[in-house]
Amino acid sequence: MKKYFLRGLIFAIPLFLYVLLILIVDPYNFINVFHIIPTKEKFRVVQRTDESSPRGNLLWKTTEFKRNPVRNIIVGDSQGKDIDVELVDSLTGEQYYNLCVPGSSFETMFNMFWFAAEHSKLEKVYFQVAFMNYNANRQYDLFHFATNYFERPYEYFTTREIFFDAIANVAWAVSRNPFIVERSYENLPPMDMEKLAQGRLDMFFGEYIYPEQYRAEFIRIKEYCQENDIQLCFVILPVYKGVDQYLKEEGMVADRVRFVKDIKSYGYTINLDKLSYLKEDRNNFIDYFHPTRPVIDTLTRIIWSEEYRLDNW
Repeated sequence: MKKYFLRGLIFAIPLFLYVLLILIVDPYNFINVFHIIPTKEKFRVVQRTDESSPRGNLLWKTTEFKRNPVRNIIVGDSQGKDIDVELVDSLTGEQYYNLCVPGSSFETMFNMFWFAAEHSKLEKVYFQVAFMNYNANRQYDLFHFATNYFERPYEYFTTREIFFDAIANVAWAVSRNPFIVERSYENLPPMDMEKLAQGRLDMFFGEYIYPEQYRAEFIRIKEYCQENDIQLCFVILPVYKGVDQYLKEEGMVADRVRFVKDIKSYGYTINLDKLSYLKEDRNNFIDYFHPTRPVIDTLTRIIWSEEYRLDNW
């Protein structure tokens, strides 16, 4: 009997070490007991690849917001992920949380809004929206990357993604090898980035279908905000002029005009895609769709600073 007990104990050691690894590293502060690796370093590891960033941002931000909700939020996709809430806070004197998630569809953003509304008495909501996702052919929902763990917390210890995230955290903490945290498309060399940007034009717009079904959800959100005295604002960020040229060549200019008209019908809209001086310079954009961090900071000041704010967008 003792022999079988020892064999069982030896067999259980790897499992014990595995659980201990997840518990101690805790790549998303989901358990929130040990903080051996600093939070900022963990969040940097989340961004390491184009695979880890969407699911990682979703779980990270919902976990953090659920634990410490605030009343002012920014909801959006990868275009808005670099909006610095510390800068917004300094401009407004109010606390904001950035719930923008790379790869978000409109379905994901809708769920993100309702999640925030469930956990906070919202006062101000900024929706960063983009024509590149306003397409019935781009319907999918990333929100399960959060709900899976909230509904079944044990999965935090059983999914390979969490294990890989934990290993990446340990590897980064020990080695400081930049390869671990710099494999996102944002770090591609210029020629490869240009090819990627061109390819994404077809990915976003190649098979466009007007998303009629989004209208009902936007109206539902608009009515909820009106009933609960929530200030609702929509923000359209600029894209490189190459996107405009593509849409013109493909006969899709009217589709984008309709998108802007739709968004304006849902609430106050700040259309920064009208800033032609920014759109002309390729150096202002990572790819064709994402402004660089310095440009995002400038746009943030335009949106939230009274001295830059324009009344008619």
